[in-house]
Amino acid sequence: MFAVSNKCRYGLTAVLTLAGHYDKGLMQIKEIAVRDAISRPFLEQIFNRLGRAGIVTSVRGKKGGYRLAVAPTHLPVLTILQVLGGEIEIQPQPPEPHDAVGWLFGEAEQHLKETFNISLDELLQKKQQLQEYFVYQI
Repeated sequence: MFAVSNKCRYGLTAVLTLAGHYDKGLMQIKEIAVRDAISRPFLEQIFNRLGRAGIVTSVRGKKGGYRLAVAPTHLPVLTILQVLGGEIEIQPQPPEPHDAVGWLFGEAEQHLKETFNISLDELLQKKQQLQEYFVYQI
């Protein structure tokens, strides 16, 4: 059964933070770790994997940091989740031709992939909408 790992959740949260900072330059890992309440060593592991996949880039040095290597409008959330957690599978093999339960799981898997196939920019817009709604409600 598919379950979102902490690595996926924290990684997506950190990448979303970078997306919100996309036009503003580099962000230091300690700033992201504090802002998103993620341990720095764990975040470094996540960013190493994302860097190898070409999702983030880093610049070393005192003024260094991280940034997205791909524009948020061109980066699907699904890609980030697959890099951090592997393929999204509810059933490991195709169902038999007359397997109704297998068909159901296949449909669920397809809908899950469609849901996660939004761009990082779309998710960032949703985050901003939810924050505005929360502030308005207080």
